[in-house]
Amino acid sequence: MRAVLDTNVLVYDTFEDSIFHVEARRLLDSLDAWVIPIIVLYEYVWLMRGLDVDLADVVEKVWEYAWDHRARVVSGGREAVRWALAILREEGRPLSRFNDKVVLAVAQSEDLPIASFDERLRRQAKRLGLEVLP
Repeated sequence: MRAVLDTNVLVYDTFEDSIFHVEARRLLDSLDAWVIPIIVLYEYVWLMRGLDVDLADVVEKVWEYAWDHRARVVSGGREAVRWALAILREEGRPLSRFNDKVVLAVAQSEDLPIASFDERLRRQAKRLGLEVLP
């Protein structure tokens, strides 16, 4: 099985004391392929910076995820950006939701489930007819 990964899957997998650590690890281990939108890696790095995680540790984790044999890092391209902005405008949502919309756009264009623990993103994905994991 393949899935588009949301940032929180990587974050929960990273921190062993996180609430969904075991579930995130199991989810990643269960997937044959991870589609990682580049914006997810950016979010991950920004979050680690905000938590004052050492640069060497962040580099190691990004390499671990992005260069895993199951990983395919994708941009989504202009179409993902166009779709995300159009949906934000249509729904009257703030720009702070842009990253989630890009992840949705990638999942929709790849016709893949979204792996996320974010309830808001899970609901949005279901409204679009996308499968959500776990």
